[in-house]
Formats: sequence, structure tokens, C-alpha cells
Amino acid sequence: MGLRPQREIALETLELCAEFRECLGYRSRVIQARLSERIPAVQPVLWVAIAAAICAGRSQPPRNYNPMADLSDAEYRRRYELGRRRYYAERAARKALRKAWLRENGPWLLLAVIAVLVVGVLGLTQPHRFIVLTTLALYGVLAWAVCWAVRASC
Repeated sequence: MGLRPQREIALETLELCAEFRECLGYRSRVIQARLSERIPAVQPVLWVAIAAAICAGRSQPPRNYNPMADLSDAEYRRRYELGRRRYYAERAARKALRKAWLRENGPWLLLAVIAVLVVGVLGLTQPHRFIVLTTLALYGVLAWAVCWAVRASC
């Protein structure tokens, strides 16, 4: 512990660590084994330097990095307002699209729901043939009236 490492050994170790860090990206076990054989035993102070050399090569920012932290208050408020306006504009567009879809397809959806209910009731009750034919005829008249009303409104 009391011995000070020579300067050239320390530089060589840091250079080998830099090569080792580059090799980590390729995951080459042969090169890593060769480099680990060449790295001399070092003092604890150099272990910290080795860790710093390896960690300095991270390509990703730390997880707690906040890109908004260095913005001024005015710039933050401006961006917030722009985002808020964009959100409300997109929300209004989605709402208008939903209303337009319902206006165009609402009558057909209603007819489909009524048809499912009529078929379900007729299937459960199993009435006489006269009642089934009358019900289907009434449903046909209703569907024709809805189609006529929709065509007339266009």
C-alpha cells in the first residue's frame, strides 16, 4: 500500500482500460481475455480510475437526467402552453371525428342492434310462424323508413 505506482504503469493501465471498454461493445471474449492478462495488479486508487474510465464510455444519459432542468421559467411556461394547446386541439379533432362518425353511422348501428334484439327474442320465445313473419315484416318496414330518411337528409 505504501508503494506509489509508477506513472507509466498507471498510464498503460488506463490505456488498456480504454481498449477494454471499446471491446465491451463487441463482446469478444478472446480480446477481453488477452487484455485481462496484460493488465498489471494495481493499487486501490487505480481501481477508481479504471472504474471511471469504463463508466465514462456510457452512451446513454443517466436515468435521472431531466432535459427540462436547465430551461428558464419563461421557456418552460411557453413550452407548457404550446403542449397544452396542441393537446386540446387534438382532443377537439378526435371529438369532432367521433361525432361525425356517429352522425353518419348511427342509424345503421341502431338498425343492427334492433335486428340482433329481434332475432334474439324470436329465438328464445319460438313463436308461431305468423308472429315471426309479422315481426320480420315490421322490421323490414322500419329499416326501409330509416334508409329513406337517411337518403333524404343527404
